[in-house]
Amino acid sequence: MTRRRWLMSGAGALVVVLLLVIGALALRPTLPSSDPGSTATTAPQPPDSETLFLPGHDPSPGGFTMTDPADAQGSAVSTRLVLEDGAARTGGTVGLSFDARELASPMWDSEDSNLALTLDELGSPALRFGGNGIDRHVWWTSSDEPAPEWAQATVTPEDLERVAAVAEDVDATVTIDLDLGHDDPARAADMAAHAQKAFGDRLLAVAIGNEPNGFFHANQPQLAVRDATWTPETYQRSLTEYSAALETAAPGLPVAGPGAYDAPWWRAFAESGIPNQRALSLHWYPLWNCEGPASSIANPTVEDLTSPAIRERARSIVGMGAEVAEQHGLPLWMEETGPTSCPGANDTSRTHAQALWTVDYAMTLAELGVERTAFHSTLKACEGGAPMSPICARGTLEEPGKIVQGRTSYLALMMLGGLPEGTVLRPTVSGDGLVSVHAVLGDDGELAIMIVDLRDPSNGAYMTRPVEISAPEGAEAIAPNGWELTLGSRLSGESLDATRSRLADPVPVTGEFAGAPLARSQPLTVPSDPGTVTMLKLDAADAPSPAPSDGGGADAPVS
Repeated sequence: MTRRRWLMSGAGALVVVLLLVIGALALRPTLPSSDPGSTATTAPQPPDSETLFLPGHDPSPGGFTMTDPADAQGSAVSTRLVLEDGAARTGGTVGLSFDARELASPMWDSEDSNLALTLDELGSPALRFGGNGIDRHVWWTSSDEPAPEWAQATVTPEDLERVAAVAEDVDATVTIDLDLGHDDPARAADMAAHAQKAFGDRLLAVAIGNEPNGFFHANQPQLAVRDATWTPETYQRSLTEYSAALETAAPGLPVAGPGAYDAPWWRAFAESGIPNQRALSLHWYPLWNCEGPASSIANPTVEDLTSPAIRERARSIVGMGAEVAEQHGLPLWMEETGPTSCPGANDTSRTHAQALWTVDYAMTLAELGVERTAFHSTLKACEGGAPMSPICARGTLEEPGKIVQGRTSYLALMMLGGLPEGTVLRPTVSGDGLVSVHAVLGDDGELAIMIVDLRDPSNGAYMTRPVEISAPEGAEAIAPNGWELTLGSRLSGESLDATRSRLADPVPVTGEFAGAPLARSQPLTVPSDPGTVTMLKLDAADAPSPAPSDGGGADAPVS
């Protein structure tokens, strides 16, 4: 489902804006009068549970303007777009991953929480529940059994039903990991059966364990739930045992896996022979080198996060996963990801750079064939509890409460949620890689183009760049008369390390770019400013009206 504001275009958008203005004037709260006897009061404010807390978000920015590309002094960038057979699709494919402990959060389906209201801004999001908690700290029970000492959260059928109610409200699709760490197939299958009942068709798949390649790892002894005998082969035997339990409790339930960051484990899942395999799932955090040398390109720094080398690394690593998925006839999902897996806050946390990277990375994954991407998140407090999460609670670390807000990367996810349902185009972009271009061809012929400029806007040496975009190859039959530019949106910030971004929602393009054409013989050149994501929406152009013939028109004499 495309976000509603993307449906506003042309004259329809103008009418809506006028109606909103008139309505706002008519309903404007009465200000207190200077007359002591006056009884006028201000209108009451809505409760926090009915309020969006999205710092930097502008839902009504007015017209969208761009400068003349002829004034751009930066080096030019050219883009070729191709519509390929079998390309990945958009629509409900980007969203959030949560630790399974969050299934027990009181925020879900609560009248005192704005969580559903906030998630709805993502436009049919992907929701995934797993993380390290599912195999180590989550106790599932459908019969009120007392939790063991190791449990940090108890999840029940009622919890799943509350999460399912929110998924229904926001039109989300859901995946849930099952506990493999405690080697209890019957209990895991019971959870899967209740999830199938609660979520129905919204439950795309369950996963048997989270990151099984980390069950025994020399560098992470604190996460060990197996010993040195744990290998891809023993993992396969566990898959077989769990799969049999699933077939008994929830026949036909799809299974995704392995949710790992290591190729041997991808192949172990794909070649396990278990039935109902739904997708090959990867986890990847590109900035993994927490204390790496300066020569590393994977340090948790703003410089590495906005380097074109990170995009190329994603194409290499995720591209290998795409090859494994294709070899086994499986879709490819990125079920858990984020800028860095390094613990605690770092230079990339809560920055505008994270927002820019989120858009560029999500679109790069889609171009590689990834059909579903979930950015790891928590519902812990914004202060001290969730440095990298796109979303966080507004309360204290000890009492986070039920009210959430979005961070810079959440604005980026909102922008991605505004893409039309359609097919991801393959781009070829010239230049140094600091400016990238991505595009989606909608099922109804609309074309959405995203220009990501990773240059630091606080660096005065960077100048506006002209970006020339050619009409998509292979799409001539969909829009034989080309396209016309109608809407624009922009994500921006003062610097790459700024702790706030600005997102202006899509509005009609004004000025000389209004209705600008894009056709096979007529490229579109637009400007790109440092530190921005520019989203442009173009509608398929109507066929030109035929010229009147010499035989006359409406005023021709009647023979």
